Amino acid sequence: MTTNSPGFDPFWIFRAPLSGNVDVAQRITAPWFSPSLTVNYAGDAAIEDRVVTEVASYGKQLGWLTEIAIALAKKQAVPEETLRRLEQACAQIEAIKNRAHPSAVEAANNALDRLERDDRTQYDRLLQERQGKTQS
Repeated sequence: MTTNSPGFDPFWIFRAPLSGNVDVAQRITAPWFSPSLTVNYAGDAAIEDRVVTEVASYGKQLGWLTEIAIALAKKQAVPEETLRRLEQACAQIEAIKNRAHPSAVEAANNALDRLERDDRTQYDRLLQERQGKTQS
């Protein structure tokens, strides 16, 4: 029997749908083939994630720092373009941090608004307790 002739195929059970004479290309990204990577950030994971996705990867940041450090070690001029990129990244990272961490007053107001919306009784009780503390 030739490979192109129809007939009994003892390996039919191992064939997936559309795997016969049809050319099928499929990217397989199942977690058992490529497990997801979990990184334990030293700081705030949400901020770190935004930095590496919106500003620059750790590799890029490290590359800029390395290029500057090598230039300084060799007593050469710091590459202006690299320094500019690092300064821009620094400003963007600072902006992300400022947006992610509201002031204590903003956080308190947000919490009170949520409590008022979700549990009006507890909200009223809390306000009465707080007012009692300020009057004593």
